Amino acid sequence: MKIDKTIKREVAYIGAFVLILSALLQAVFLIIGKWDYRVLCGNLLSGTFAVLNFFLLGVTVQKATTRTRDKAAELMKFSSTMRMLFLFAVALLGALLPSCFNLIAVLVPLFFPRVAIMLRPMIRRGDAEVPKAPGNDPEKSRSDGERDFDLSESSDKDEND
Repeated sequence: MKIDKTIKREVAYIGAFVLILSALLQAVFLIIGKWDYRVLCGNLLSGTFAVLNFFLLGVTVQKATTRTRDKAAELMKFSSTMRMLFLFAVALLGALLPSCFNLIAVLVPLFFPRVAIMLRPMIRRGDAEVPKAPGNDPEKSRSDGERDFDLSESSDKDEND
């Protein structure tokens, strides 16, 4: 499977943002006089896995766009569960090995992608709208009468029907 260029671009954005925030986290530890190698190790561990988690989310969404609504929902739910367990394991590793990792430096970078996502609309003002995945036209229905999974649809629409 070829990774879509939009996923590559967004993962690069998240990676850059995590790198910047990680440098700020290191600076804060230096300023307050609490920096040691464990801070760096914790930050590297969780920052890397936070970006990997976002990448896996993008790949899962790309795969889901080629499946039926039910199969896509099943895939997304399974992926979400596995990725959360994955992040929990990273946090647990940081907590169980205090001689290697500073727990705060492990936990805080796990939230950096969320911050990047919240700030994305302000950074992206001049960019063009992201194109829809190929073959994902909500107006076209499949031969069995059910529509393909469409990421642009709101989940509220299904709940209100």
